[in-house]
Amino acid sequence: MMQSQAFINLKGFAPQLLILILAKRYFRLQGKKGKQKRICTNHDSINFTYIEANKDYGVTQPRFTRAIDELLAKGFISVKHQGGTYKQDKTIYSLSEKWRLWHTDTVFEKRAKDELHRGFRNRKKQKSHT
Repeated sequence: MMQSQAFINLKGFAPQLLILILAKRYFRLQGKKGKQKRICTNHDSINFTYIEANKDYGVTQPRFTRAIDELLAKGFISVKHQGGTYKQDKTIYSLSEKWRLWHTDTVFEKRAKDELHRGFRNRKKQKSHT
């Protein structure tokens, strides 16, 4: 993975974030004694919050968001469940192997835009031609 073009082309905090996400995996041994293999048990249920990134690693929210966008676009992670501050739940990510197929200008996934309108922000109104 570390020698792939997708990893080499990661920018900013994205390579470090990927390593931190990989460190959140849990493994268990499976198989007979002597022939056991380590199996990842949470590859499709990893969460990493903005608060955790800021508190533990001093990463700002915009920097964290750019890194997540970069990992999604290059196929290292996927969003399994979209969380959010106002929903009061966490986004759940899954590890992906799409990075193996990545080449320049390929975007595998984008973060869903938050459609919630907060405060006094006005929506742009369509002009009617009647």
